[in-house]
Amino acid sequence: MATATLLPQAILNFSLSSFGFWALDILLLLAIAGVVIALATDDREPSIVLAWLFVILLIPVLGLVAYFFIGRNFRRDSPGRARILARMEEVGDKTLAPVMAANSGFSEAVVAGLAGTAGQRIEATGHTEDGAVPLPADTVDVFYSGAEKFPALLEDMSKAQRYIHLMYLIWKQDELTAQVTDVLLERLAAGVEVHILYDWLSCLTYKKDELKRLAKAGATVAPCYKRLPRINYRNHMKMAIIDGETVYSGGMNMGQEYIDGGPRFAVWRDTHFRMTGPVVAPYLMLYAATWLLNGGKEDLATAYMPPPAEHGRGDGVPVQVLYSSVGTTFKTIRDVYITALGDARRRVWVQSPYFVPDEPLMTALCTAAASGVDVRFMMTGVPDKKIPFYAAQAYYPQLLRAGVRVYQYKAGFLHAKTVTVDDQVAIIGTCNWDIRSIILHDEVVSVFYDEGIARQAAEHYERDIESCVEVTPEQIGSLSRRIRFRNSVYRLFSRLL
Repeated sequence: MATATLLPQAILNFSLSSFGFWALDILLLLAIAGVVIALATDDREPSIVLAWLFVILLIPVLGLVAYFFIGRNFRRDSPGRARILARMEEVGDKTLAPVMAANSGFSEAVVAGLAGTAGQRIEATGHTEDGAVPLPADTVDVFYSGAEKFPALLEDMSKAQRYIHLMYLIWKQDELTAQVTDVLLERLAAGVEVHILYDWLSCLTYKKDELKRLAKAGATVAPCYKRLPRINYRNHMKMAIIDGETVYSGGMNMGQEYIDGGPRFAVWRDTHFRMTGPVVAPYLMLYAATWLLNGGKEDLATAYMPPPAEHGRGDGVPVQVLYSSVGTTFKTIRDVYITALGDARRRVWVQSPYFVPDEPLMTALCTAAASGVDVRFMMTGVPDKKIPFYAAQAYYPQLLRAGVRVYQYKAGFLHAKTVTVDDQVAIIGTCNWDIRSIILHDEVVSVFYDEGIARQAAEHYERDIESCVEVTPEQIGSLSRRIRFRNSVYRLFSRLL
């Protein structure tokens, strides 16, 4: 009798358990279907869609978790972001537009002078996609090491009268930041306003004692993209703006290793620049937009934009400031690189610490080299991150077959992000030649339409080659199957963005 009573209960328990498993399976299938729809409707490259599908089908639960944190596009078409961008457009009409109008004669003359050159198409791409026009820089200083850049920055900050805006992906706490903190504390005491932005995830492991001291002394300090769902995005821009008169930007973050290489590298090779004049205005607008997008309440552009200073034809160095991110309509910086490769007549020499291109950029590199343009790519040969270093090597065979010359810098860590086009254009900024930079990161570059700066960049590139090893087809052919397989696997997973 007891057995007869327990049997239906056991069957019921089994049925409920089975129903639970079926429900979980159905939920999992629905989640996978939702991811497929999201990927397809987000206009992603097929290779990225297929890579995510591979991971999700191979390890469904972990794959879905990974996709939730690093695969979803949280920023594009976000209502909150759209409101802020609309607000910034209004602010731009009030603050940046007058600067552009005051220098319209200068800009028009620059565009006319670029006719028939690669620079003409580069400028047109940036203008069409980003709305940017060449603006005059009164002075341009290019730095090829932190030992050159940071003393100049410290000197400029020590003379600030109104404000100092600082933005860096990485803000460490070391010998350099101690000097920076002392200068900022002194300026705060003198009544100068200080705003600091840093990337939250990139700085997670670094001490914040100095930043807290600065905040306590009156500086406004804020992290970028701190919310966990935005963990896959980075504010990769680096800039310092002083009194609306001077801007610094380029590859260097805030840390002692950018001067001496730190404990890991014998040398840290990087490129940065300092500019003065109306060209500072677009950087101030970018800072103000980033401030608002990361929770800031103040309209920094209206509050700190200097009055327009009119420049005539030939009165300054022409510089076009370009910005792109996962939230912009176009991948403007990537598209400018592609334009440069397609329209160069002599050479395109590239430096980037990482190389994980998307298909359009890879095709442009190979096509330019195959057409007879001297295309060279230089990356670090002493990596800080093994995964992108190995992934890059999986692209080497195709580059070499097309005629691209590939170099690995061996003197230390190469962190410069530069492109030299013919003898006319130099592009310097924060954007690496990898998918993260050209699709996910907030990035900014300056395009210098100046033969002197282009020649200087080319000459320094040739000096850097002296510290490089050139990659050859024979070297690639000698790699073992295990190493080739490792590189290909890392290349595959590089698409999961």
